[in-house]
Formats: sequence, structure tokens, C-alpha cells
Amino acid sequence: MSRIRIVPVFVVLAVALSVLFGGWELYRNFGLVRPLEDTLLQDSAVKRVETIVQGSDREIKIEMKPVADLQVTYEALEEKVYNSLGTKQVKIDLLDTRDEGLKTFYRDLQPTLYAGIAQGDFPAMIERVQAEAGKAGVESNLSMNDRYIFVQLEKGDHYLYEVLPYQAVTVEQLMGVSSL
Repeated sequence: MSRIRIVPVFVVLAVALSVLFGGWELYRNFGLVRPLEDTLLQDSAVKRVETIVQGSDREIKIEMKPVADLQVTYEALEEKVYNSLGTKQVKIDLLDTRDEGLKTFYRDLQPTLYAGIAQGDFPAMIERVQAEAGKAGVESNLSMNDRYIFVQLEKGDHYLYEVLPYQAVTVEQLMGVSSL
């Protein structure tokens, strides 16, 4: 009768698992993450990049420098991310230098933005945002493509960048409220 030795089996299992997980980490860091970060850092609008890959969840946090046109910059960065990772299932977060004044102004601006999205009256929404920004002494630039509205606010040395999805998205989804 043959006996299975427990200690050698556990040693072989531990070595095999460490090789598999070590290989995955090497691939993830040197074959996937680092090339993407290097590509993004070559862009003059990017200050810092943090990539989070956990299974099929991918998130890219990009710290931005001041840019002239958020839409053009975001679309270029988005294309680099999608080409590098080979998937569009990536969450891209833009980090900026918003201060309390810009946060408050953006929070006060949200009803105007969400109403414009819900009603589909984008020219009126842009006019109202620019009028409110002018009153508050904030430079604003709103633009859009077929999927997003790009909100760019600047005051002094601080800037706020938001990318809002609007296609097939309800106001409840934008605000994080579940409908019953």
C-alpha cells in the first residue's frame, strides 16, 4: 500500500502557488501596469498615475495638470488606456486641485447640470452654467461628446475637472440614488 507523504505534498503545493501568483504579479506590474503608467506619464497634462488592477476590475487614477481643453485631453488619455489594456471596462478617475470654494460651486451647479441632462437641453444648460460661473468669478468650460459632459472650472490656482456620463443614464444613477 502506498502512503502519501503530507509534508512533500504541501511543499510542492506551496511552491506551485507561489510561482503562479508571483508570475501573475510580475505580468500585472511589468507587462500591464507599468507600460500603461509610462505611456500616460508621457502626456504633458499628466502629473501622476495610479493603477489599480484587482481581477477584472481596473481603475486608473490620473492626477492632472491644468489643461486648456478637458475634453480633448480626456479623450486622448482614454484612448491610451483602452489601447494599452485592450478593454473599455476601465474606470478613469481624474484628480485635480479643487478647493472648498470650487467644491461648493460645483455642488451648487449640479441641479443645473442634471436638469440639462434630464431635459436634453444642452445649449441652455451650458448658457446657465457659464452665467452662474461668471457671477461667482469662476472660469468655466463645458463641452461634450457622444458619451460625456466635460466640466472644467478654474479659480485662482485651483481647478476642478468632472466627466459626467449622460447617454442612457438617469438622474438617479448620476446622483447615486436607487429608484424603488
